[in-house]
Amino acid sequence: MASSPIPTDGGPRPIAPPRTALMIVPTYNESGNIAALLEQLFSLPTRKRTGWDLHVLVRDDRSPDGTGEIVEELAAGRYRGRLLLSRGTKQGLGKALELAFAEALELGYEVVMTMDADFSHAPLDVLPLLAAIEDGADVAVGSRYTPGGLIPGDWPLSQIVRTRVAGSVARGVGGIDPGLRELTTNFRAMRRHVLDSIDFGRVRARGYGFQIFLANAFSSGGWAVTEVPISFHTRAHGVSKASVKDVVEFVRIALQLNDDSPFKQLVRFLLVGASGTLVNLGSLWVLRHIFMPQDPVDDGIWLLSAAAIQVSILWNFCWHTAFTFRRYRRAGGGLGVGQVLVNLLKFEGASALTQTVIFGAFVVFSNLGVFYLFAQALGIAIAVTVNYWVSSHYIWDWRRRTASPPAPVLASAPELRRAA
Repeated sequence: MASSPIPTDGGPRPIAPPRTALMIVPTYNESGNIAALLEQLFSLPTRKRTGWDLHVLVRDDRSPDGTGEIVEELAAGRYRGRLLLSRGTKQGLGKALELAFAEALELGYEVVMTMDADFSHAPLDVLPLLAAIEDGADVAVGSRYTPGGLIPGDWPLSQIVRTRVAGSVARGVGGIDPGLRELTTNFRAMRRHVLDSIDFGRVRARGYGFQIFLANAFSSGGWAVTEVPISFHTRAHGVSKASVKDVVEFVRIALQLNDDSPFKQLVRFLLVGASGTLVNLGSLWVLRHIFMPQDPVDDGIWLLSAAAIQVSILWNFCWHTAFTFRRYRRAGGGLGVGQVLVNLLKFEGASALTQTVIFGAFVVFSNLGVFYLFAQALGIAIAVTVNYWVSSHYIWDWRRRTASPPAPVLASAPELRRAA
């Protein structure tokens, strides 16, 4: 069989039959799994249960163990017309999926699915994914973490922790919608128009970081996304392809996703706060040299200190409005003078609360015997946390300015059916 399912010799391009979904299975050294997996996939009653037939595209990265040769033989014989083989060089899971998506779209399939070849995804769970698409979903995600989803009892704790940490990084650093529970899976079903709309050139993803890129694209694209509970399993044969390089790439891609992720917003908040401290000290120095140049005892300098604090508050407020919480400004199409003044009053109150927290914490920790500088530092840390929470959830909460509440990212199949 040709190395690509799309002819390059000028011959007629195959057209996907109507009401047929394409399952993409990326492989590298999966000779111990692929034949059994294909047998189970092609035995599924997809037409009877979901109204869709199923074809399979195996995207093999020149596996040295003969995976591609096994698929080639099956495609030419037992599964002719239903099984496609695409071969490429080993460039990682992300690139393999990106290229396979392009092939699926060129072939004309209306629904595209993906799953792993190692039986970590149960073939029977293909049916509820397709049923969710039939019920109106644009994207159906096979989820371990939605109610009803399961992970294997023998799954190592380290793997569970790694997956949970990856999800936290994706949400905190990448800013992916917290409504989507499953972020790192390769078990999904997608309608054609969804894949057509994704800019795959936005990030360079070779490994598993591609999964959070897709999760972010799905959850931020305004599509109907539903999570279908599945049972996750330990791989049947072979070894995991994950590596340290994948972890580094995962974090890099998370940093590229959303400019207003919680992590990036917090970093901007801290940078503005640090600059405000310098403005406070600089203002106090300037004011003292202007108004009290010859006062050796600094009598009444507390008034100048209060003025310097106010200057730093105004500095921080302007930069938080323009820089830290810019999503708030964009959400409502700009800010009027009245809203700016209201927010300034709120920020003045938050700043007063911050000073109260610092002083109160200092008194408490000092009375407990904590070294005075450490007590002050603890007070500042608590105050910064309180100030950030108040600022992001009360003063500059972009959700309050959205013209209409965003539609929920996720919906159940019955809800989608009613909406349709």
